[in-house]
Amino acid sequence: MDPNKKESGEANSLGEAAGLDRLLRDDIRTDPRSLRALTDEVRQLLGAKQARLYVADYSSKHLREIAVDDEGGDSKPIDSSLAGRAFTSATTLISDKTATVFLPLLEGANHVGLFELEYDEVPDLPSPISDQVLAIFVLLLTNLKRYSDEWDRARRARPLSVAAEIQWGLLPPLNCATPEVSIGGMLEPAYSIGGDSFDYAFNGPRLDFAIVDAIGRGMPAVLLSVTAINALRNERRAGQNLKSSYETTGRIIESQFGDSNFVTAHIASLHVASGVLSWVSAGNIPPMLVRNGTYAGELKCAPSLPLGLGGEVAEVASVSLQSGDRVLFYTDGLTESRSPDNRELFGTERLADVLVRASLEEASVAETTRRLAKNIVEYSGGLVDDATLVLLEYHGSQDST
Repeated sequence: MDPNKKESGEANSLGEAAGLDRLLRDDIRTDPRSLRALTDEVRQLLGAKQARLYVADYSSKHLREIAVDDEGGDSKPIDSSLAGRAFTSATTLISDKTATVFLPLLEGANHVGLFELEYDEVPDLPSPISDQVLAIFVLLLTNLKRYSDEWDRARRARPLSVAAEIQWGLLPPLNCATPEVSIGGMLEPAYSIGGDSFDYAFNGPRLDFAIVDAIGRGMPAVLLSVTAINALRNERRAGQNLKSSYETTGRIIESQFGDSNFVTAHIASLHVASGVLSWVSAGNIPPMLVRNGTYAGELKCAPSLPLGLGGEVAEVASVSLQSGDRVLFYTDGLTESRSPDNRELFGTERLADVLVRASLEEASVAETTRRLAKNIVEYSGGLVDDATLVLLEYHGSQDST
C-alpha cells in the first residue's frame, strides 16, 4: 500500500471522527432553521465537493431535492434512475462515471430520503465512520423537519388538496420494521385523498393497526376519517381491546355525524411472539394472504356493521401467521378502479398477482406497497375513488426460548 495514501486515509478517519463528535456535541441542539447548514456540514465530513438532499414525493414516483432557494430543486424519477434504485433498494450505489454516491437515508425501515454526494474521484464509501455520520444525520433531519415546511414543500410534485394535507399529517411513518414484523401503507390518489386512512403502533408484545374508509368525498369524508382514526387511537392508548375499540368508535361517529354517515374499517392486532393476528371487520373487504410465495386466498371474518351504524361485533377473527406470510388489508378503491379503455375493474386477481410477484422478487414491504399503488394508478389512468392499503409481513418470533 502507498504509505502516503495510508496516512491520508488515517487523517481522513481522524477528521471524520472529530466531525462525528461535533455532530453529537453541538448539532443535536441545532437551530431549526439550519437544515441546509446541517446538510453542508455532513457533506464536508464525508469529503464531498457537492451534496443534494432528496425526499420522495407524496406519490413515491419522484425524488425531489430540498431546494436551496425558492426556485425549486432537482427531480429524479424513482423507477428509472440510479438514485431511485438506491432509494427503493436501501442500498448505497455509486456512479463510477460521475464519481457520485447515492446514499439512502433510513430510519429503521422507513425510507426518509436520499443523500447524493459528488466527488472528484470515486471514494471508499461507506465506512464505519460514514455510517455513523449518516445515522446521526437521519436523527437530526427527523427532528429538524418538524419545525420547518422545507421538507413537506419538497414532497409536493403538484398542489396538495386541503383534504390530503389533513390525511398525510395524520399518518404515522409509511413503513416500519422490527426483527419480527414489517408494516407499510400507501394512500392514493396521493394529492387528493379524501376519506381513507390508516394507523399503526407497536405496543409491547403487540402491533396494533387499523385501516378506514369513510363514506363520501372531500372534506366531509376527511372529518369522518379523522374522527375514526383518533377515536381508535384513544381506545388503543387506553389499553382497550378490539371489541371495545369498535363499539366506542362507532358510538362517537354516530353521535357526532348521525346515522347516515359511517366508516368501514379493519381494526387489528398482531401478537408478535406467537404470530396470532386478530381483527374485526367493520364492513371492509377481506384481507389477502400470501404464503410460501403463492396467493393463499382471503382471510374471512364475519362482517360487523360499519362504524357509526350501531350493532355489535359479529366476530373477532384470528389466524396464526407463519414466517414469511404477507397479509394485505385494503379498501375497495383498489379493486374497483377501472381501466379508461374498456372500463374493466382492476379486481382482486390483478391485485393478488402484483402482490405475489413482488413477494417472489423479495421486494421489501416498503417497495411492495409502492409498486401496488403505482400499478393501480397506472391501470386506472388516475384514481377516482380513494384507495388505501396496509401490508403486513411476519418474519417469525425472535424469542430463542
